[in-house]
Amino acid sequence: MEPPELPFPPAMGSYRLTASFLYFFLGPVLCAFSGFHTASYLLVGLYTWPRTSRVIVLTIGMLIFSYEFIYKNHKSRPTNNWRPSSLESVFYTCVIPYTIGVGALLVLAGLSE
Repeated sequence: MEPPELPFPPAMGSYRLTASFLYFFLGPVLCAFSGFHTASYLLVGLYTWPRTSRVIVLTIGMLIFSYEFIYKNHKSRPTNNWRPSSLESVFYTCVIPYTIGVGALLVLAGLSE
């Protein structure tokens, strides 16, 4: 008896490992980094074109990342078990870490005064 054919090559590793890495490590770290640097831009007040363009690109990149890799990826996975909705997944993976990054900068700014 032959094993069933996979619809995609297993070059990226198992789907569970890749999804777990994306949801629990890469997504939160990138969103916290983005929140920290966006808050830094707004708090410092040096609104030069290079800093402004960097924050705009960072924000657009995080929006694309959240939609393509978290929202759509979570929405397309069929499962029989209970799982949170796609919007809850985006909230837990992207919004909360982004807020933590902003909070980290505010705490560091408060400690430096």
